[in-house]
Amino acid sequence: MTRALDGSVVNAVTAGHVPYLYFVQMDFTQALRLCTAGYNVDWNGSTWLGVGMVGSIDLIEEQASLEAIGVRLTMAGVPSDLISTALGEQYQGKPCQIWVAPLREDLQLVAQPVRVFYGRMDTMSVEVGDTSTITVAAESRMVSWDKPRVRRFNNEDQQSRYPGDRGFEFVAQMVEKQLLWGR
Repeated sequence: MTRALDGSVVNAVTAGHVPYLYFVQMDFTQALRLCTAGYNVDWNGSTWLGVGMVGSIDLIEEQASLEAIGVRLTMAGVPSDLISTALGEQYQGKPCQIWVAPLREDLQLVAQPVRVFYGRMDTMSVEVGDTSTITVAAESRMVSWDKPRVRRFNNEDQQSRYPGDRGFEFVAQMVEKQLLWGR
């Protein structure tokens, strides 16, 4: 997939040493925003919790073919309140996004981060012990590419999606209706 990159980003990533960080947003009931820095970072109107070395992201792959790919996010040393949130919340199908941001020498953002993954959370495994670990698997939106989108062109289906819309109100009456044209 080709992306239009800002000139400063291209210059930064072609340099000899490129410090960078990842931003990860997982949309639970309340959005969880993490970054791979060892400190909190303000970006895009939000404060991103710096998890530093306690978090990891598997290799993010891109395919030229129409193929669904996924990514695994792991966070170790998780506080117990986050464990209870993770176990008690419906997370499957909720959005998950990852951005990468090259940094300047002073560890400030070069330009706007580039989104490298957008998908949906699929499975979560939690290991509780001396240190707790949460691993979230997210799938790209291509997973739903071949799933059928079932739509009925009737009033009931229309009302379930758009309550109060009367566009299909008389469809059932029109099924067997004989119309005489030109008289």
